[in-house]
Amino acid sequence: MTLFVILTEWFEGIDRLLDHSMSDAFHDAASRHPPPKCYENSRQELRKRITDWGTCRSNDILKLLLWMHGPFGVGKSAIAQSCAEALEDEGKLCASIFFSRPNKRDDPNRVFTSIAYQLATKFSSIADTLDRQILNDPAILNAARPVQFEKLIVKPLRQVTPQSLPFEELVVILDGLDELDSANAQAEIIDIVATSIRERTTPFRWFILSRPEPHIRRAMNSNDVSSLLYTLDLPLYSSNDREILTFFKEKLKNIGKYHKLSDTWCSEAEVDTVVKLADGLWIYINTVVRFIDDRNSMGPRQQLNLVLGLAKTSRANLPKNPLAAMDVFYDLIMRQIPSDVILKVREILLLDTISTNRPTSFERGKSTTNLRQPIYIYCLELSYEDLDSCCGHLLSVLKSSDGIPGQISYYHASFMEYMRDPARSKNFCVFGDVVQEVYQEIVRRLDSIHASSGKSHMFELTGQSG
Repeated sequence: MTLFVILTEWFEGIDRLLDHSMSDAFHDAASRHPPPKCYENSRQELRKRITDWGTCRSNDILKLLLWMHGPFGVGKSAIAQSCAEALEDEGKLCASIFFSRPNKRDDPNRVFTSIAYQLATKFSSIADTLDRQILNDPAILNAARPVQFEKLIVKPLRQVTPQSLPFEELVVILDGLDELDSANAQAEIIDIVATSIRERTTPFRWFILSRPEPHIRRAMNSNDVSSLLYTLDLPLYSSNDREILTFFKEKLKNIGKYHKLSDTWCSEAEVDTVVKLADGLWIYINTVVRFIDDRNSMGPRQQLNLVLGLAKTSRANLPKNPLAAMDVFYDLIMRQIPSDVILKVREILLLDTISTNRPTSFERGKSTTNLRQPIYIYCLELSYEDLDSCCGHLLSVLKSSDGIPGQISYYHASFMEYMRDPARSKNFCVFGDVVQEVYQEIVRRLDSIHASSGKSHMFELTGQSG
């Protein structure tokens, strides 16, 4: 057999594995650039504690399953990203997956394929084993999750010499487990991972981050899991936290330099006011920075004034939950969109959310056509320029994917959670009043697209119809 044939066959199996993975959810994926990560001087002690655990330098955390939980917006993904980069620099990162429901990185059937692919890219012996196995039995890529785990991860590990690879010092990071589709799948993944640790079928250290949702907490506290688990609680920062204050002041300084403003363009009192508004939420202060720095606005001074205006809202009238402050800010962002554009913006967000579970591509012969690119044109009769113009009003909460025209992604799941909930977003909700008049038209055009492809049930529409 020639070298060319060998290489061709090797790539075929691994390429199939890649096709069944969430490569856009890896810590270094272009679609996530720039990823959220910790400010250089923030959370240093916590990050060191996690990386010391991941590199076996810590005597404090000997357990192989680390669960960090915390409420919305406290910076869990930023910590996970910073730790992933630090562990990779030391050659200790096995795999990382950053789940995101609004960005369609939420398929539970692609979790273990994604881990297996990253494992294959790091170790040629694993890659050889996986490649042969996939070519011999391609159906394993669509098998049940326990079967995938056994055949794509456990079995290949058994076939390599343990002494040849430092598996015991490799870390798998699963960030945002609560954003995976299906609570049952989230609990099942916890059980599969814990079983592998208990039965020693995998040697990895598993770092899982999530909100403390009741079903996840129950799974972690079960008798089969709790004995293997070390838990880190990531609470809200206090509103006068020095790290948030230092971070915000530095960002304002950089914004001032770019716009050639004086060093005193933002007063200490104004900085303190915004930090108090953030109420310990890193997501709040990061969104404020993007809002002030919006190049499509009338300038940072005017944007800052709009944020400062929120201080007049009585905190006593807000619901007692961490979402309240963000909802007020999201409302401010939506109110800045011109009245002749707001409906089209809501339609774009509606289209993006009702087709959450749609495939991103379909095959025509041997070629693949990406549907995420032209879908707004087909359904809303928008050009790429129109789309960019509409989305340009939301640069503080969403971004365009570089190199992929017409594709948008979200900085944080909380924005679309807000937009989908009529009790929170009220007249801006994507499921309401006049937007529903175009709902059926969008569905009709989606049906037309999948009918032209010659395939049935291409789109599984989700969301509310009234």
